[in-house]
Amino acid sequence: MSAETGENLALLREQKRTLRREMLEHRRALPAEECRRASEIVRARTMEQSEVREAATVMLYASTQEELDLFPLMEEFLRAGKRIALPYIAEKGHIEARLVLTIEELVEGAYGILAPDPAQSALVLPEEIDVVIVPGAAFAEDGGRLGLGGGYYDRFLPRAVHALRLALAYDFQVIPRIPMASHDAYVDCILTERRFLRPYRGRYDKTFEEEV
Repeated sequence: MSAETGENLALLREQKRTLRREMLEHRRALPAEECRRASEIVRARTMEQSEVREAATVMLYASTQEELDLFPLMEEFLRAGKRIALPYIAEKGHIEARLVLTIEELVEGAYGILAPDPAQSALVLPEEIDVVIVPGAAFAEDGGRLGLGGGYYDRFLPRAVHALRLALAYDFQVIPRIPMASHDAYVDCILTERRFLRPYRGRYDKTFEEEV
């Protein structure tokens, strides 16, 4: 048996479940004004990043009420002429990137989250994507990521071989360490209302002074 089977794997899953529950409860408790201000700051800082400005194809996601609001960012990408894609759950544990031309064309998908209509949207190959904006419950200072438990992005991100993996998060979601399994995907950059981290460079690139 490998180190990631049996009791060790069960302990890792339980650690993730506990941390995920704590982080999502914290996120749900954030005041609406704090969410709004953090969203505005993160969106503005995202557009300042050279990798984002230069990207031809960006994959992001339809944010929920508790997450940073990414819909204005989606609209800005479309106005700038970028090719944008959103995830569509093709089967359990697997997502596809689907082309989005207008926000209005999105339909209610799995878990009640807006998604492209697969009958009306073109498939975007993972290797065509320049930047993937990655959702998550928490992120670690070394780039570790705690997802929502489905493993969708852990399976998808390795296929997006040319993409920068960018996490947009509230600052409280960035913690020193996340328990990671060998198959769990890391992110390249983490941008919050206070900080911009590039974990694999081993340092903070920038520290923002805004108080939210």
